[in-house]
Amino acid sequence: MNRMCGMCLNWKVLAGLAAIGIGIYAFAPNLLTAALPLLAVAACPLSMLAMMWGMGRMGGMQGGGCATQERRAGTEIDGTDASQGRIGQLREELHGLQAREAAIRAEVAVLEATESRRPATLTPLPVETERAR
Repeated sequence: MNRMCGMCLNWKVLAGLAAIGIGIYAFAPNLLTAALPLLAVAACPLSMLAMMWGMGRMGGMQGGGCATQERRAGTEIDGTDASQGRIGQLREELHGLQAREAAIRAEVAVLEATESRRPATLTPLPVETERAR
């Protein structure tokens, strides 16, 4: 990727557009001045598409998208050692969350009990002075 004027441009796209420009110059040199602005404008969206395609391939999204991820998840679950370890981790996490929930419930009960025993506070009424009358 090249960083030009704050834009990320894919070098493969730039090479392709340069090849197209050279081809236009070779076969129709008089059209080069009309084609250059179009090639420059096409660089950004084509670079974006190339980067999206590359990111999809990097993340294993080519050739099936979600189905590929589901197949991967299925193979990970089928492995007995991996699934047993994961089940153990999830059970430990669940027990920790249940303990945390119990502690929160106890704290809420204590606060509600102290709130119900507290006498209602009265707000003092404004005192009228002789000047205010």
